[in-house]
Amino acid sequence: MKTKEEILEMSKEELNVYKWSVDLENSICSACSDCSDCSKCSDCYKCSDCSYCSYCSNCSNCYDCSDCSNCYDCYDCFNCYDCSKCSKCSDCYKCSDCSNCYKCRNARGLEYAICNIVVGKDDYNKKLAKLKVGK
Repeated sequence: MKTKEEILEMSKEELNVYKWSVDLENSICSACSDCSDCSKCSDCYKCSDCSYCSYCSNCSNCYDCSDCSNCYDCYDCFNCYDCSKCSKCSDCYKCSDCSNCYKCRNARGLEYAICNIVVGKDDYNKKLAKLKVGK
């Protein structure tokens, strides 16, 4: 993928053929800015190597995340900040290697936790359903 400066230097002919070697239907993002190598994202800013994300900023290698910032290697997270290698987490801050966490802070390797307390899968799902938390 070319940089902004390289794109601005390209001729009309070069621009006409740039991207034709890429599968456009599977790579188009919508209303993103300063992102690189992302696909099917929307309204993201300064992300790289992300797919199916929306309203994220400064994230990299994330998939299906929304409203996240400064995250990397995350999957299906919502409103997380500074998290890494997390999946299915919501409203978390500076967590890593966590899954199915809600409102955790500075957590490492937690699963089915609320406010850094492991509650188990059934209680976790019941509490989130009661709070109507989810994407």
